[in-house]
Parts: sequence; C-alpha cells; structure tokens
Amino acid sequence: MISRRRFLAATAGALAARADTLGPGLIYVGALQGRILIIDETQHKIVGEIPLKTGIPRGLRYSYDRKKFYLTTPKDNGFEVIDIASRQVVHHFVLNEGNRRVQLQGYAPDPQDRLLYARIRASTKQIDRFELEKPKFAIIDIQQGKITKTVDVPETEGKPINTGGFRVTPDGKFLYSFAGDVRIFDTADFKQVEMIELSKPLYPGMANIGFGPRDYFYDDDDHDSVTGIFNSTDAIVRRSVAGIARFDLIKRTFDFTPVGPSADAGMFSLQVTPDRKTGYTMSFHGSIGNQRREFWVFDMPSRAVTKRVEVEGPPSFGFVLSGDGKRIYMNAPLPAWPVYDAETLRRSGTIAINADVTTQPLVIPRRS
Repeated sequence: MISRRRFLAATAGALAARADTLGPGLIYVGALQGRILIIDETQHKIVGEIPLKTGIPRGLRYSYDRKKFYLTTPKDNGFEVIDIASRQVVHHFVLNEGNRRVQLQGYAPDPQDRLLYARIRASTKQIDRFELEKPKFAIIDIQQGKITKTVDVPETEGKPINTGGFRVTPDGKFLYSFAGDVRIFDTADFKQVEMIELSKPLYPGMANIGFGPRDYFYDDDDHDSVTGIFNSTDAIVRRSVAGIARFDLIKRTFDFTPVGPSADAGMFSLQVTPDRKTGYTMSFHGSIGNQRREFWVFDMPSRAVTKRVEVEGPPSFGFVLSGDGKRIYMNAPLPAWPVYDAETLRRSGTIAINADVTTQPLVIPRRS
C-alpha cells in the first residue's frame, strides 16, 4: 500500500508536470454588440471576435470537457455553446416562448456536456399583470435546445430553499448546490439526498459560512473537488473570519482552514495557479469612495497567507490569472486592463480593450 506521503508527493509531481505544459493562450470576454472578444496573452491585444446568435452575453462558463464554453444572454434568455478550436457558435437556443419568459438562475453541465442541470424562474405576461411561477429545477437538453423535465424547488418555512454554485459529480449522478448549507441532489429526480450543514462546522464558534467556489480550467482531469474562499462569522463575538475550504464531491466531505480576519467589504473568489501551489484573491476594505483593495497570496499546501499588497483599481472590476499563472489581469469596463506580475504584484503593462465588456473573462491556456 502506498503511503500518504508518497501519494501526495506523486500527486504534486503530476500537477507540476501538467502545469509545465500550459502556457499563455487566449482570453475570451463578452462585449456589447453581441460578441466575444478574443485576446492574445502574448501580444496583449485583441486578435479576433466571435459573433453571437441570441444577443449580448452576460455569463461565461467552461464546459465539462474544457473544449467549449457556455454563455447566457438576457434578452430572450438565450444560451449558446462556443467551440474553442473552431471559435464558432455550435449550438444556440432561447428559453422564452411567446409571452412566457424563462430565466436561468444557475446551472451546471453534466459530464457528457449533453444536459444542463439548472434552476429556472418563469413568468407570463398577461394584459394587466405578470404571473410568476414557483422556482423549479430543470433538465435542459443542449442538442434539442429545450427543457425536458422540471421539478419544484423544495421549500422551507414557506419559501423556496436557497440554491446556487452548482456542480455535477464526475459520475453524473449528483448535483451539488453551494449556497449557505451545501445540498446534494439526485440528478434523476432532484430529491435531496444529503445536506452538509455549514452552520455546524468542524470546530465550535463558527457559523454563517459563505463559500464561493470557482471554475478552474486546470480541473479538467478530475472534477472531484472544489476549492474556494469562505467567510464566516463567530457566533459569540460576531468576529468575521476568512479561510480556504475544499469540498470532496465523491466522499461528500469538506475541510476548511481559517487564515485570518476577513475583509469588511468582501472578497473575490479564489484563483489558483496551474500547479495549484499558489492561490490569489482580492479583499475590499471600507466603503466606495474611501475603499482600500489588497491582493492576498496563499501558499496552497499550507493554506497560509504569504503576502498582502495594497493595489489601486477602478471601483468596479475583477481579476483573472493568465494561462501560465504568472500574470494577473484586472478586467473592468475600461478602455485598457492593467496587467500585474503575479510574483511581485507590481503593474507590468496594459491590454487595450476599447470595448464595453459584459462578462468576466475566461482564459484558455496553450498546451505545449
């Protein structure tokens, strides 16, 4: 039997080897006029665009196989599938029918990228009113472009339960929902099979945990866990604490490590380098107009904060790591995006955008 130490060493070596094959690639980001801009990481400029079929994009997400990405559009509640290799829209459809609007409130693809497991909310426009339907879980067939099954979202105390941050297990049998407590549903009938109560954590005094998992391009080989930043409030003295949490989707277990006081105005989701040795987030302190922002850098094996650096930035922006994890792009609705060196956290350049962006970017690394 292989020892835990040897197993971890082998795993770390495999991740490092895989990281060595990834380099600067392309950045995809949605923009007005119903298009996806393509930015070359090496040249730091726009090298192409993809025209969309259903309107202005509002959300981008990797497919399960990382060979495509998905996007939604708000006008007719559209959905589009972009093939990364050909840079073409390969499927598109709208959920609205006549005077009935079907809003997609969160989704996750199945391992075969054939189905979407989603939460929807529909409304019908009558002459004098809107008739609102109850929120529902839905199965959407991507090829057919239609909803094939719906189930009412369960209620508690007369209100639909909170769901979001969906993930599907590698065997396609279970749907995880990361919103407050972690709920696990059977994908066949959306019946809840288990709940991990984050209000009852592994050690006393912690409650009200908020967990923000994020898709990583580098997770394409396993899909068996999600890692993210959590914020928690001490139930006794109401002290806010931040940390790193990891959920094992197969074993249905989790662990989290506090790293220190959380930011009073929020934190971005965690982003991790290809070798998974270093993590980054950004914290916000104070109110808009007098707000301070900091990069936080984590050593992921020890889950310790190794650096905190104050950074300037526009009031509304996000950030994303480059394909090789060596640069940080500060994306915002501005003519140019600042670029920072991920090691020194100093500004090293800009990317000219000159467009009104409407989504967070997705980075597709180059594989050597």
